[in-house]
Amino acid sequence: MRSARHLVGRSLTWLVIGVAIFTGVLATLPVPQAAEGPARGVPEETFAIVDVTAFDGEAFRQGWDVWVEDGRIRHAGQRLDLPDDLPRLDGRGHTLIPGLIDGHVHSFPSTLGDALRFGVTTVLDQSTDPAFAAAMRPAREEVGRGTGADLFSAGMTATAPEGHGTQYGIPVETLTGSDEATEWVRARNAEGSDWIKIIYEDGSAFDMEIPSLDGETVAAVIEAAHAEGLAAVVHVSTLETALEAMASGADGLVHVWRDEVVSEADARRFAEADIFVVPTLSVMVPAEDSDVAELVSETDEAMLSAIQRQTLAARFPGGLAEGGDVAMENVRRLRAAGVRLVAGTDSPNPGTGTGISIHGELRLLARAGMGSAEALAAATSVAADAFGVAERGRIAEGHLADLVLVRGDLEEDVSRSHDIVAIWKDGYLVDRAVGPAGAGPQAEIAPAPAETLVADFEDGFEASFGEWDVTTDQMTGGSSSASVAVRDGALVVTGEIAPGVAFPWAGVIWMPGEQPMQPVDFSGREVIRFRTRGDGRQYSVMLISSAQPAGPPPTVTFVAGDQWTEVEIRLEVFPTATPEVIAGLAFVAEGPAGTFGFEVDEVEVR
Repeated sequence: MRSARHLVGRSLTWLVIGVAIFTGVLATLPVPQAAEGPARGVPEETFAIVDVTAFDGEAFRQGWDVWVEDGRIRHAGQRLDLPDDLPRLDGRGHTLIPGLIDGHVHSFPSTLGDALRFGVTTVLDQSTDPAFAAAMRPAREEVGRGTGADLFSAGMTATAPEGHGTQYGIPVETLTGSDEATEWVRARNAEGSDWIKIIYEDGSAFDMEIPSLDGETVAAVIEAAHAEGLAAVVHVSTLETALEAMASGADGLVHVWRDEVVSEADARRFAEADIFVVPTLSVMVPAEDSDVAELVSETDEAMLSAIQRQTLAARFPGGLAEGGDVAMENVRRLRAAGVRLVAGTDSPNPGTGTGISIHGELRLLARAGMGSAEALAAATSVAADAFGVAERGRIAEGHLADLVLVRGDLEEDVSRSHDIVAIWKDGYLVDRAVGPAGAGPQAEIAPAPAETLVADFEDGFEASFGEWDVTTDQMTGGSSSASVAVRDGALVVTGEIAPGVAFPWAGVIWMPGEQPMQPVDFSGREVIRFRTRGDGRQYSVMLISSAQPAGPPPTVTFVAGDQWTEVEIRLEVFPTATPEVIAGLAFVAEGPAGTFGFEVDEVEVR
């Protein structure tokens, strides 16, 4: 049986498969020595950091005092007249910087905490479910203790039918022509998009063919965005489309191109147009790049969640991560011409980790010729100004007390940025520990039993270990249905896929752990094997590795024909860094709408 390999995107509602996720000291204090967990003896909410080297978002300032009051910066400067009873922290030998801003991420509930633990207090999301963005909005508008980075987002992106951005499962209202631009942008504005992102990508830079908006439609969307008072940024991968987007009035480009090196004359044109660029070098260079690999090796693994470790270890299919040298040279030339550059990582794409990768991006920007102050500005004040994010990116009066205290001199060596002593979000100290809720190393993954047979259904709807259950989109507001029966020693799954949600599904799920959706380690196993027959429809096997996934489950499809056929799927073909870790295997029907019926038998993981 031939099986087609797909990474099939789902809406963010898939994240609920297993777990509902929406979810005075008078004396001067010493600087804490421990970077992990909550730093002891560190004041919060109202306090001062004294005699510290501060990067204020634009330049390094020596011997500064920074006075925080009720979660905001009251004053910053040399030798402030501080109240005698104000708690203080000695900043000598350290650098204080604004909370970092990652200018290009794709967020899920479980990634915002990962970002914050590495000093990224604000993320600029370039594509997500508008409902998720709306749910996160109140947290950024209140000053108070939180557990994740503040989220600003483009929400839904402008793209062509079946174009780039539609493959991730997030519901996308596509465009077919320029006449649709005005209403499309108005709808995004009503949803709460903070800016408009446009996909101008035909895949040619990657030897692929992808449906794309045409130049006229791109220009119309930019014009409509400006009419609504919204900035417009454009995803590009070629110099040609970058120049076209600039000529059409785009405010920014959210990738640097890597098909050819920009001329000095064209680089000056970008600068004269006052367009900013988010290079995302983190996904342009190989993950084995020395700067990136060194950062990961220098980071205590206990600081990384399971999701961060998974995405850092993942790799793009062949060719998709090539072109780093061209991208780097383009950044050098754009920087020399005076183009505004914004630090962004495109995490959690393969080879990146939310939060940690901004520190790798700083190193790559430095390699491209940026000084320490320039690189840090790209991840603070320049990012805030480019995307219109107020009260962030600077150590200045009235700004939020989003602060990161780093051991050593960042002006001398920006690669020290990850050596974090303490992080404050809205003036509150951030607990950097990764506990069981973060799926970190403290939550040990149990090894699988020696038994390789999951179920042969001779004893009914039972499993050799773990348990089976029905799964449908009803948990996310859909109305698809499924029922199961055991007949002649095989599991019979029937039901109906109903329209009404973006990505309907129905079928069965096997969860191998002692608790629902508890990950189990199947190291040493190589294949999932089962027998199937059915109505000739295409079905999917989804491998869920965690109760708190960073994105949609990786999927392999199969066809259930009218005769019993053995299907064997190698674990390694699931596009995930940890296919041996299984929290659930789902056998489901998806679209199109209509009835379905299939059988499975002799399910093994061996």
